[in-house]
Amino acid sequence: MTHRPTRSPARVATGIPELDAVLHGGLLRERIHLIEGRPGTGKTTFGLRYLIEGVRMGDTALYLSLSESEDELRETAANHGWSLDGVEIVEMIPIPDEPAPQSILLPTDSELVGLVNRIADRVERAGACRVVIDSMVEIRLLARDSAHYRRQIIALRERLSGIGATVLLLDDITSDGLEFELQSAVHGVISLEYLERSFGAARRRLHVVKMRGGDFQSGWHDYKILRGEILVFPSLIAQEHHRPPRENDILSGVPGFDALFGGPLSAGSSTMVLGPSGVGKTTLALQYALAAVRAGLKAAYFNFDESETTLRSRLVEDMGEGRARDSNADEDETGAAGGGTIDDAHDFFLRRVNPSRISPGEFIWKVRRLVEDQDVRLVIIDSINSYLDVIRDEKSLLPQMNELFSYLSNMSVMVIVVGAHSQRLDTSKEPDAVSIITDNIISMRYYERDHVVCKAVCVLKKRQGRHATDIRELELTDDGIQVGARVPRAEDTIGVENLGV
Repeated sequence: MTHRPTRSPARVATGIPELDAVLHGGLLRERIHLIEGRPGTGKTTFGLRYLIEGVRMGDTALYLSLSESEDELRETAANHGWSLDGVEIVEMIPIPDEPAPQSILLPTDSELVGLVNRIADRVERAGACRVVIDSMVEIRLLARDSAHYRRQIIALRERLSGIGATVLLLDDITSDGLEFELQSAVHGVISLEYLERSFGAARRRLHVVKMRGGDFQSGWHDYKILRGEILVFPSLIAQEHHRPPRENDILSGVPGFDALFGGPLSAGSSTMVLGPSGVGKTTLALQYALAAVRAGLKAAYFNFDESETTLRSRLVEDMGEGRARDSNADEDETGAAGGGTIDDAHDFFLRRVNPSRISPGEFIWKVRRLVEDQDVRLVIIDSINSYLDVIRDEKSLLPQMNELFSYLSNMSVMVIVVGAHSQRLDTSKEPDAVSIITDNIISMRYYERDHVVCKAVCVLKKRQGRHATDIRELELTDDGIQVGARVPRAEDTIGVENLGV
């Protein structure tokens, strides 16, 4: 007995490039798919984007509306700056022609069967390649029970499958559990979520529940709806990204500190700089950024805490970068194509990030775009405490940072993470737990000498080589940092444990 080789099913682009990447090419051609989510998740916007892409590619497109009028749909499209020219819109709102206000009977079987048949007949007459049916909740409301609903959904699926169209069903998630009947009857399911946060912008994310006969990237993926586009941020899988290693080791440019650290930062390494506020953590990180730029490499600085004015008063003015850009701004750089032409001629990329307005997936996507599109070789995250606020609801800082560090290592990119820390290092708590997965740890602290507040620095960990174990005096100057002599024992009131050991 011989078996014919299986072929990967043909795909249909959704008009959202990164969603197509998650789906490994797009929706399955000539299959029935479901996009489900609560009101406000953007189901109609996804459906319109899918049909507009079809028109652009020369496909016939049909929008069957069971809940909204044509004027409402065109207004939604106009708010995004989209034209629905070429998209046929048919209103099929299931309102009885002869209402019976005194009747206490539930809708009859004939009403539901008739609606399902009208939908299938209309799709068949249109001969459309792409079809959106919005919303299935109207069909569900006509069903007397779960079994009745499932029979009609299967009947609709069989009719639509025979027509040869690629169909997108839109459905509201409810508490009655009937959405699972619809999930089991279709070929593919994409579920949308809308999560309110205690402060700041709500978070949207999606995941592919199933894709019968096709492959896809599992897991949750953040997305964002802007005027004119839907941006999907595929979750990061570090093992899928590699590029040939390069010798990009960087000295800080401060001889005393380089001697203390035992040499340069290695390409692909991760470093955590710990210390209380004002001790010089950001200055040290920017010292490495300045050294990278002077060595002909590109550096990116993601700032969660400080204003652009404050940063420019430090070392930033020496790096020849373009203007700072808000990472939450709705510019082309945030787009799925990963634009970013504003700073293309510069070697230093300053990104201000508002933790209350950005999702974890979007932040990691922005890092990726600078690494992959701009060939950035040094990434600075300042600070990990504020980044923790971005993902606090997930309680998954360590796994996400480990994946990010692995990705940057595979791409031969150095990363410096700044962490505010004033107590003894406790790796059982965040953000100190990140120090477990970093290659290097630099600790900075205050101490008192003759009633004067002084600063000190030491290296607690370095995986790629030896380092000095001294606790050295640290001074911040207009030109950066200076590392002095070893802190004398008689004046060492900071103690080893206060340095984070």
